[in-house]
Amino acid sequence: MKYLLTPPNTHFDDGLGVTACQFSQAADTLSENEPATVGVLPKAYLLRHALELWLKSLIVIIHKKFNVPYGDGFSQNKPALRVNGKWKPLSNTHNLNFLFIYFIEIYEENKPKIPKEINWEIPSDIEKKIKLVSGSDPKSTYFRYPVSSNAPQDAKKSTVQKETFESMTKSGKAFKAFVYVDNDYNVIESYNIGSSPLSNILKALKELNEFFNGVHAAFRAQLTNGN
Repeated sequence: MKYLLTPPNTHFDDGLGVTACQFSQAADTLSENEPATVGVLPKAYLLRHALELWLKSLIVIIHKKFNVPYGDGFSQNKPALRVNGKWKPLSNTHNLNFLFIYFIEIYEENKPKIPKEINWEIPSDIEKKIKLVSGSDPKSTYFRYPVSSNAPQDAKKSTVQKETFESMTKSGKAFKAFVYVDNDYNVIESYNIGSSPLSNILKALKELNEFFNGVHAAFRAQLTNGN
């Protein structure tokens, strides 16, 4: 793959794909060498941004490879996508669901032109996972900041969750906790450490990154001559 060894400005997709690779690899590195104090947000953000870039790369590749025109005011030098019938700059669009819907639209329209050496079918569960992630973070801000406009959703971001000590001991399994006690060692307040309600979203992000990493590599090999 030439795009892994050459400057981004020389790439068929202007560097979107290789940047996605870098963010995805950074998430893998963080997971492999994860300090105890690192929560779910940095990993989720890196994976979510990589996913956004995979989709944008695929959109640009299809438009450029098959000469698919953009709407008025947009071009190969200023790419865009169509959302609810209106054209929006690709660089200003962060909604994963919008990006996925548009990618599928132009992908299906141009599938007959794509080489048949690879199975290009998109599994049905991919859309469900995209909607799960996009529903939690439509603007690419949820994983970047501790506070948003939705307090209940914000509470799910932390790997430290308030829970009664009795509840944590019920399973009989080992657990990590931070506990406040009084002078007689009665538990006043307790927190479960390492339990995140976002585990399903993080799992979806990992699976989506693995999938689109493969799709992107296939596109580069079959459609851009590795550039």
